[in-house]
Amino acid sequence: MTTPKHQLGILLVHGIGTQPAGDTLTRWGDVLVKTIAHATGGAVNATVERAGKALDGVASDRTAARVRLESGGTVEHWLVSEGWWAESFLAPSYSELVSWSFRALPWALTTHIAQRYWLAQSGHTPKGVAITLALLKLLVGLLLAPFLILALAAVLIVGLIPIPGLRVALLRAQSLFTATVGDSLVFVESPVRAALIKTRILAGIEGLEQRCDRTIVVAHSQGAAASVECLGGIAGMDQPPTQQPDTLVTFGAGTNPLSMLRRSEGLPKSVAFDPVRWAMAASLGVAALSGWLAFQVTSGGLAPRKILLAFLLWLALGVVVVATGDVGTKLAKLLEPRTPRLASRARRAAIPASVILWILGMVALYQAADPLQIPFASVLFLILSLLVLGVSIYTILSRSWERMLTTVRYPPGLSRWIDLYASADPVPVGPTLTQDHKRIEFHEIWNEGSVITDHVLYWRNLDEFVLRVVRACAQTARSAWVSKLPPESAAVDRRARWRVSWLQIARTALITIAVALGIVLLQRKSFAVAHEIAAFIPKWIANLVRPDVLDRATLIALIAAGVWLAHTLTRVVWLWWVGKEQVAILEQQSPDGLEQRPLIGIGMISWVALLSAISIVAGASPIEKAATGSVAAIVGAGLLFAAMSLGLAVGSVYVLRKLNPAPEPEAPLKTS
Repeated sequence: MTTPKHQLGILLVHGIGTQPAGDTLTRWGDVLVKTIAHATGGAVNATVERAGKALDGVASDRTAARVRLESGGTVEHWLVSEGWWAESFLAPSYSELVSWSFRALPWALTTHIAQRYWLAQSGHTPKGVAITLALLKLLVGLLLAPFLILALAAVLIVGLIPIPGLRVALLRAQSLFTATVGDSLVFVESPVRAALIKTRILAGIEGLEQRCDRTIVVAHSQGAAASVECLGGIAGMDQPPTQQPDTLVTFGAGTNPLSMLRRSEGLPKSVAFDPVRWAMAASLGVAALSGWLAFQVTSGGLAPRKILLAFLLWLALGVVVVATGDVGTKLAKLLEPRTPRLASRARRAAIPASVILWILGMVALYQAADPLQIPFASVLFLILSLLVLGVSIYTILSRSWERMLTTVRYPPGLSRWIDLYASADPVPVGPTLTQDHKRIEFHEIWNEGSVITDHVLYWRNLDEFVLRVVRACAQTARSAWVSKLPPESAAVDRRARWRVSWLQIARTALITIAVALGIVLLQRKSFAVAHEIAAFIPKWIANLVRPDVLDRATLIALIAAGVWLAHTLTRVVWLWWVGKEQVAILEQQSPDGLEQRPLIGIGMISWVALLSAISIVAGASPIEKAATGSVAAIVGAGLLFAAMSLGLAVGSVYVLRKLNPAPEPEAPLKTS
């Protein structure tokens, strides 16, 4: 029996997690097939003829689907296969994960922050703002990294306690963490596991190439990183396969973290020290010494002026030592024309003289400072820690460090590579850092502008992401109907960015309202409602903390719940708006005017939250007062509240639309 030939083979490679077999094919394949029919206005009839593990009489352990595409009397077939690798390798144990984290976590953290800084520098962020944010993030991250590692180790130890309920909860948390972060570390720390994953992906590509004229790989997250590596896209790694797919589409790719963790295994000989580990050690030293000095001052055991005096003494000694070395260098230059030999001796003696002077001065200052109880040694170690920290952070943020970490290359023999990344996706943190930047088609897309959700929402982004994947598949297959798809346009991306900006404005407003309300109520100690709700908390939990602490925690929880509810409602309205615009763009119609009612709805939710907060602070909520009266009073108060919110929403949206206008389209779209 001859195997039918397909015009295109699509390999869908999932990311981190524990997806069951068939899950990726079903979720991604459904969106892909539906979008083809929708985006062509029904000109292409896309149907799934068969799906399973054995199609066309060919035995396979992979779930696949045969898609029939009929347009204008022509028929073509695509074979969509799943590059499933979630259970093709032994997951790391939690103890292995903790052991690996001691080495990998600081690197992953600092390189993530550094990449954000490099991306901000390349954009429109002012340099001063970019470097300030990067410094703050690095300092906080370096301080938190050791405690996070210790927390992972503590969970490992506590999990050994023979308490059934506790062990079950901790084992679930360990399994979740292992199934996500563990997959990232597998590639670096376990060559055998990494080879199993890459072999699984290569086998999927080879299987499609045998049955299809052309092939395309669509890979997400860690699956994208594995695909890039097994295709030879990371310099110095495996030999690339002789037969490459025609097109590679990566989205939310974990290629940057993988290549950087790979680099951490072996720094070039030109790198004198590992700035990441030195920075973490120095940050701990700065924190410990600063904390000890602060404790001494607050407890009355040390006067602040003595710390300042110690700094000044060290500064004076440093100036003297540097001046001595400078004098020796200048003396050698003066003697060079007349007595070269004496000049050479003076030049060689400059450094030893400076060192000797430093030691003698240090001993002398220490002897003088000890009777006066000046913290000479503590301040010295603090200064040295600050110097090491400064040099390390400077190195981490430098462009030379970026070039050293850039090990991704364009896979040899690959015809086309499209790299898609969401604006706030924390995994890729921008485009793939590569040595062949001009050969890759980079596209920034806008999901929700959230670091929490952006990584998992690509397939809901029909106009920016799914349409690009459909277009790439049709172009790779050389389908005659590709011209029926909406044309590539930067206006679509600008429109999506504008939509996300409204969600970000609403999100910022709700958070600001919640923080302000919390500060006011905590300062006033207004815990009446919180105290009533805290009464329902089980006594064995309530007895663990003081009543005032419990009231504060309950109040914060209530405010957080209110913000979550308001944000959820805002997001529902926003998604409704986005869905309408995406449908319009797929149908090649103008989305202009579709934003009117959704924006007013989002504005109303924000104003209801603000007016509610003001009423709570003022203690004059009209609804609360009307609740003690008649039904008519309650209805009237509610209508008044809604009318005020609606009026304020209309006015504020009008003003904000003047400040944040909709982008102009590049070319006129069809109107309905």
